[in-house]
Amino acid sequence: MTTSADKSLYQRLGGYNAIASVVTELYDRMVNDSHVWYHWKGLSADSIAAESRRFTDLVCANEDGPDAAWRCDANNTYTGLGISNVEWEYFVNLTAETLDQSSLTDREKDGLFSMLASSKAAITVDSQAPSSSAVFAAFPHQLTQREREVLRLVAMGKNNPEIAAELFISINTVTRHISNIFAKTSTTNRVQAAVYAARRHLV
Repeated sequence: MTTSADKSLYQRLGGYNAIASVVTELYDRMVNDSHVWYHWKGLSADSIAAESRRFTDLVCANEDGPDAAWRCDANNTYTGLGISNVEWEYFVNLTAETLDQSSLTDREKDGLFSMLASSKAAITVDSQAPSSSAVFAAFPHQLTQREREVLRLVAMGKNNPEIAAELFISINTVTRHISNIFAKTSTTNRVQAAVYAARRHLV
């Protein structure tokens, strides 16, 4: 008998249609956002809906969702939005707003945020990246340099094992850093921490 703990994130979220619903709401917010709306200027509603479906397929394929039977190649199937690294902060904020208004649990929100954030390479271009000194100066909460590094990876949708591997530290150390980050920034989950980082152009 399969328990809730045994189910994949894809299954816990409710499968393709549930994820598509969140992505559709996210697209509605992006298309109407004053900072990034122009990426869809001149596109028909059908074209925007088709792009939303491709993005849903990309997210589901990354989670090995069975409804996305074909493997979505971000380079060949999904053309991407081409937004800048600075504009990424607005994507993060809109994603958080969408998830906050959903009926998902905190655990599911964090998991889906990681799935959405993992698409950064497919929808951004490397431009307008702030200098590290400018980024670090934007943090008023006495985060250590290591905590900033961990926070940046959290905002990119990395899970604890991935952060540990990238920074060559233990998973327990990552967990401790994240707890410190939550306490220092008055955030309670990874989505809120990611918004904190995005607003300071860390991602």
